[in-house]
Amino acid sequence: MPALANPRITRFTLPLLTNTEIRAQHRTMVAAIGAAGDALWIPDTGLALSELNARCLWGAIAASGDEAIAVRDYPAASSRSFRIVERL
Repeated sequence: MPALANPRITRFTLPLLTNTEIRAQHRTMVAAIGAAGDALWIPDTGLALSELNARCLWGAIAASGDEAIAVRDYPAASSRSFRIVERL
């Protein structure tokens, strides 16, 4: 079972988040899912079904102790990076 020894990992960033989005939807999403919850990451909805099956990832969107913070890139926009580790 190679997936147990070497789970797939993906990283992505949500760019250009407004202050309202960070305080409301983003913070609520990270708090609701947390380290114990899972999310389905779909890289591109336009892919063929076979490619979607190979590239989609089901896993934890936040690590233990991970804080729901965003980095301010511009005065009116911030970004938040995520790392999803596949769970089987």
